[in-house]
Amino acid sequence: MHEITKNSQPNSLTTYKNDPQASYDNLPQDVKADLKASLLSEQGHVCAYCMSRIKAQNMRIEHWACQDDNRTLELDYNNLLACCCGNEGKPKHTYTCDKKKENKVLTYSPANTAHSINNRIIYRHGSGKVTSNDFSFDKELNDILNLNETRLVKNRQHALKAIQEELEKKKGTRSKQDIRKLYNAVLAVNSRGQRKSFFGFLADYLAKKI
Repeated sequence: MHEITKNSQPNSLTTYKNDPQASYDNLPQDVKADLKASLLSEQGHVCAYCMSRIKAQNMRIEHWACQDDNRTLELDYNNLLACCCGNEGKPKHTYTCDKKKENKVLTYSPANTAHSINNRIIYRHGSGKVTSNDFSFDKELNDILNLNETRLVKNRQHALKAIQEELEKKKGTRSKQDIRKLYNAVLAVNSRGQRKSFFGFLADYLAKKI
C-alpha cells in the first residue's frame, strides 16, 4: 500500500452528480468508464491495497467507506479507489483487497493524506509480508484485506528477486548513485502511465540501501 494523490474527479462524474436521482448503482456506463480511467491513472494502474497490476477490464471500484453505511459518500471521488479483483472465483480464504473487505471498516485510507499511510506500513523484505506497528491496523491488513495471502507474498518476493538480480549484474558493491538510479526507476511511471507492481515494497527495499 502506498499513498495515492487524488486527481480532480472526471467532468462526466461532476455532471452526473447534479442529477437529483444520481446514485452509484445507476452510474451510466460512460461515466463509469471515465471513473475507472481516472482512478487507474492516479494509481499508476496498480491496486490501491495490494499494488498488483490492474486494468480497466479486471478491476473493481472500491468504496473505502462502504456504500451501505455511507450513502452520502457513494459518489464522493475521494472515497473511491481502483482495486484488483481480489482472487474472485477462487477459494474464499484466498480473497484479498476489496473482495475480502466487503463492507468492513478500514481505519486508514491510502488516498487520505492525513492518514499518512506511508508511515504506517512496514515492508518485511525477508518474508515478503506487509505489516504495521499500529496493532489494530496490522490486524486489518491481515483480517480485512488479507494482504499477506500466500499468492501475494510470493509475487512480492518474485518482484524483489528481479531487483536483487539487477543489483548483482555489476561486479562489486553497487554505489549509492547506482542504487538511487534503480530506486528512481522503480518509482517511475512508464509511457503508458503504469507503475511497477509492488513498487512501494521495492522502493522501500532500495531506500534502505541508499
